[in-house]
Amino acid sequence: MKLYHRTRNAEETMREGFKDGRGQFLTIHEWTGVWFSDRPLNSNEGDEGDTILEIEIPFDAIRKYLWKEQDKPYRKFVIPAKLANRYGPPRIIQN
Repeated sequence: MKLYHRTRNAEETMREGFKDGRGQFLTIHEWTGVWFSDRPLNSNEGDEGDTILEIEIPFDAIRKYLWKEQDKPYRKFVIPAKLANRYGPPRIIQN
């Protein structure tokens, strides 16, 4: 499955790999991982940065990291960096 990650740190990510972020993301739980979506998102959809990275990961490997949001035309995932980096490096599709 192709996944997309918008970032301000593309050069660092390409050099060092993805790094886990941490936050509550409008929930009571703390989440750790890297945000991905099944299509490129823009800042109005919650992603920030000027560069979009693309990576391909089998859906079975990421199914349990699906971030459930109803009424959205896309799917988002919070995937551990260690798992995402196994399928890298990503490629830059928009800069």
